[in-house]
Amino acid sequence: MFKSMPRSDASDPRRGNAAGRRRSLRGALKTLRTRAKVPLMRWTSGLATWLLDRRPRVVEDLDARPPRRILLVRCDRIGDLLCSTPLIAALHRKWPAAEITLVGSPKNRAVAPLLPYLTRGPEFRRDPLAWGRLAAWLPRQRFDLAVSLRTEVLSGVLIAAASRTPVRMVANASPRTAPAFNLVLGCEDMHHLRRYWLAAQRLGVAFPEPRPIIEVPEAADRCGAEMVRALMVPEGAPLVGVAIPNRTDRRHRNRAWSADVLVSFVRALVADGACVVLFAAGVEQVEAAAIRAVVPQARVLPKLSLAEMAGVQRRLDLWVSTPTGPLHLADAVGTPTVMVCTDPFVLGWAPQGVQHRQVCAADARDIAHHAVLVVVQELLAQPPTGMWRRSPNVPATVPITTALASTTPIAPERAAPPTSISGQFAEPLIATDIEVK
Repeated sequence: MFKSMPRSDASDPRRGNAAGRRRSLRGALKTLRTRAKVPLMRWTSGLATWLLDRRPRVVEDLDARPPRRILLVRCDRIGDLLCSTPLIAALHRKWPAAEITLVGSPKNRAVAPLLPYLTRGPEFRRDPLAWGRLAAWLPRQRFDLAVSLRTEVLSGVLIAAASRTPVRMVANASPRTAPAFNLVLGCEDMHHLRRYWLAAQRLGVAFPEPRPIIEVPEAADRCGAEMVRALMVPEGAPLVGVAIPNRTDRRHRNRAWSADVLVSFVRALVADGACVVLFAAGVEQVEAAAIRAVVPQARVLPKLSLAEMAGVQRRLDLWVSTPTGPLHLADAVGTPTVMVCTDPFVLGWAPQGVQHRQVCAADARDIAHHAVLVVVQELLAQPPTGMWRRSPNVPATVPITTALASTTPIAPERAAPPTSISGQFAEPLIATDIEVK
């Protein structure tokens, strides 16, 4: 299911030795930090819920007295919340009359329009004023059930405790926060998506396969149809979406394949007869424009909302990206994916199913473009199955709006190709209006 690339350190002993020393030092520091942090978090979790109901509960207790108001807490990123959607959808299906409120982060709140049964609560921000407003708001809502969608962090503990909810649920137990929760579903799978898929089953709601569960709004779906129609894809050409990786901080740069390799991959994919659409948010638009200058046949879509991106993705033949929120969004709408990543991401975040592939290495910069190209060609050669929609099936009756025609850069432009673009993206960039990371 995945292809692992060997590291090139053997050809450069100095690079290999330096990288090995850095990994050893990071590992040692992480071990020391964990040894100090785990008991401190456990003590904080117990103190935060000391005066609350801490009697152990089971799902049958909720069946006897169904919750009317449910609080969901997830304060990280878009992909994390998308992987939690099987449990969110199960809560809605099990108790359809309950009002479900999400307290999320400024980044993952973009998922809310794809879950129309959710009510958006206040944002969780790491500043005293925002926390004070949230802490004052929570008790007034009188929630019956609080669900922390990430067990290992204190944000879920503190928000659930501030709500004074009698039943506090998590999918899996964690030694860091165990004292704070009194209903544990016992789903200890290390893969994040499977964990919440299994949690849905513990609630008595079974979904056919582990995959994010969303509902694309009709308006966003129409917008996606218009954009794909405006691309004027040649008959029979596969339509492949390629996400420009985020390089704005060290965390994302370490998991991104190099800019030059990405250019080579797009060039080879176009030469192979595919129609390539580049997706970029915020500052990634700069790199997308640079790639298009080198490969003028590639298309670049304008900045999209998450819902509009889903409307486009469900009409693609394939999606290629690093492990980010849009990768899980493509999985949710049934589009096959190729995840380009470092090794650990395969175990915890890879989309599940025969229509997905992973190309990984210890260092994403060691991944060669031809390794990704081979996997893409293999997937495109397979017959479509399930929700896999070939590009010729794009609705032809949707008119192209004037606004779309004026804002979508479609026509290829000829430009003198630079020999390398990697230097343009080596330094950190200031992120602006990033909606999908």
